[in-house]
Amino acid sequence: MSAHDDATRPEPSRPTEAARLKLARLAPDASLESVFMLACQLAASALRVERVGLWLFVENGDALRCVNLYERSRDEHCSGVVLRVADFPKYFGSLTIRKSVPAEVAASDPRTAELAAAYLEPLGITSMLDAGIFLRGELVGVVCHEHVGSPREWTTEDRDFAGSIADQIALRLQAAEVDDLRRAFQSHEERLAALDKAEAVALLAGGVAHDFRNMLTVIAGHGEILASRRDIPPEARKQALAILDAAERGNGIVRELLDFARPDPEAPVVLNLSEALAEILPVVQSAVGARHPVKLQRQPAIGPVLMGKSPLTRVVLNLAINARDAMPDGGPIGVNLSAVRVTGPVSGPYVLLEVTDRGVGMDEATRKRACEAFFTTKGHGTGLGLATVRRIVDRAGGFLRIESAPGRGTSVRVFLPRIGAGSGGTAEFPVLPEL
Repeated sequence: MSAHDDATRPEPSRPTEAARLKLARLAPDASLESVFMLACQLAASALRVERVGLWLFVENGDALRCVNLYERSRDEHCSGVVLRVADFPKYFGSLTIRKSVPAEVAASDPRTAELAAAYLEPLGITSMLDAGIFLRGELVGVVCHEHVGSPREWTTEDRDFAGSIADQIALRLQAAEVDDLRRAFQSHEERLAALDKAEAVALLAGGVAHDFRNMLTVIAGHGEILASRRDIPPEARKQALAILDAAERGNGIVRELLDFARPDPEAPVVLNLSEALAEILPVVQSAVGARHPVKLQRQPAIGPVLMGKSPLTRVVLNLAINARDAMPDGGPIGVNLSAVRVTGPVSGPYVLLEVTDRGVGMDEATRKRACEAFFTTKGHGTGLGLATVRRIVDRAGGFLRIESAPGRGTSVRVFLPRIGAGSGGTAEFPVLPEL
């Protein structure tokens, strides 16, 4: 057949065939990011589903990271959300099937029911069609079609189409240049190295904390015995009480170490940050005291994120306590919530959680080290507050940036990837690479 015959051949009438052809015709040198975006968009239109996500395994297969999620009704793309194997083991086990995994009633299907409360129901997803992405026989990712509305039956054509899109993605991944892959993962190699380092430090901290707690138990026990005796001089009893006080402060350090060491105890859920922040604000205000009023400002309908409420509480508490300590004479603590579209090396729609103070601020050298475990400029504490925040945010697929200057206060900005669209505005927010 001649090139002219091929060019004049009528376009296929079936939406699935047209979508397959359009993706196949994409230029061989197209970036992975553009491939991912087009694949999700074409699949959503061809199968008439609300959401199509493309997820790739990261962290040595311990998690799936969303590299593109397309919402058809809003014509919007986002990325960055992380699902961990340990949180949803049954669902991840179902992904080992080579072709497609259709779940017509996803909330009750044994393969996907695990996601019901945390993910499916909050987003209105009733049916799912997953297709594994395989490279040289190894599962490296999944294309996930998420239907919103009345449950639907997935036809043989639907399943074949989902599998063929996954196969085309696999071919593109196999042909991609190393630099292109690195961009598609948003410098994930560097993030993974940082996470590995944090995990190693956390493991060490957890071991030290357990041993330290055992010693403190012995010290506190003997201190209580001495303090309860009536046959010792008052000075000795005073020293025994000082021992008990020191042991209690030591237990506080142990709690901080264990807080940093242990992974988040709960699986993430689709979370409305605006509502969640309003609920935990009284706890935060109680922790920082009346001399530091917490002022919450939030945009309406900013869109949901995938995160546990307990980790969110730890993030806000740690940031608020740091802000309080930076203003020993008192002062307001700002907590601002907004929808932003990040531009720069990392791009896409995010929810921005910003905690600000008018305190002493940090010089550049201190700012660069602020998130290091055990680094502190305070006369007390372990230096784990911001390190814990960063670890939680990293595990949620987000990132943070700090803006500060001596005498001008500090603003800690936490960027969390959106898992769904919101109707609130999304201001452009340029983000530079982390120093």
